[in-house]
Amino acid sequence: MTGKKQKLSKRALRQNVLAWALLSPTLLFVALFTFYPFVKTIYLSFFRKNLTSPQEVFIGLENYISSFQDPVFQKVLGNNAKFSLIVVPSCIILGLGLACLLNTRHRGVSLARAAVFYPNISSMIGFSLIWMFLLTPNIGFVSNVMQLFRLPVINFLGDPNYVLYSLMIVYIWREAGFVMIFFLSGMQGISQEYYEAATIDGAGSWTKFFRITLPLLMPTMVFVLTFTIINSVKMVDSIIVMTNGGPDNASSLLMFHIYKTAFSFWDQGSAAALSVIMLAVVLAVTLLEYYVTDKLTYYES
Repeated sequence: MTGKKQKLSKRALRQNVLAWALLSPTLLFVALFTFYPFVKTIYLSFFRKNLTSPQEVFIGLENYISSFQDPVFQKVLGNNAKFSLIVVPSCIILGLGLACLLNTRHRGVSLARAAVFYPNISSMIGFSLIWMFLLTPNIGFVSNVMQLFRLPVINFLGDPNYVLYSLMIVYIWREAGFVMIFFLSGMQGISQEYYEAATIDGAGSWTKFFRITLPLLMPTMVFVLTFTIINSVKMVDSIIVMTNGGPDNASSLLMFHIYKTAFSFWDQGSAAALSVIMLAVVLAVTLLEYYVTDKLTYYES
């Protein structure tokens, strides 16, 4: 009996060693490109350091204090709050609506799904350039249409009153297709027996949506809401291509401000502090969102 136990323990040991050996490349990758940068960023946030000098000077919380006192950071924080409050619900509503429209088996629906999702498989830099030319005053397509209807031409990317909303349109246009895929996947996982029973009871389309589809989509909704909030803070590429944060920081968002601080002003310490602040804000918002939405979520098990 003892020999049998030893064989089982050796087999379990070999399996564990094999499992850890197979996991080691992934663990090494995560350690090098996730945990180390995370710890290094927190460490640098307490130092004065820039790319022109290798010396690090410990300054405690000075980077955090100066960041909150910086009027540019305050403006950027307000821009990102407005941006997220508009684009997150817009993407979810539009993505859910598209998923409802395309959750059919009619001819051509696959082509429509691909067309909606297409911006997500293409370069955002290229599409940002296209949008920049579309919104260029006087010569852009949008300006030509406005002139055709004798409307005043607006400099969408050069006017502080319109530039942030122009970026919102580009973001929603791209993100809605991504959101649609998740909702579409969730809808196709709902059993048709619920809808058949509701039809027998005389329920209409809206009743089925609010009483069956929406409650059973709540787990997907929690996930979609979380990554949409996170993505709304990470937008950089379109800003670099279309506005470079201008005019007067009217289109500057948190991630772009961090990028500019680190690689335009070469201030690694301040950029690290801003990164920690951004992480704390996103973590707090997502935890609050998860705490609220999880109570409303029904898990079909």
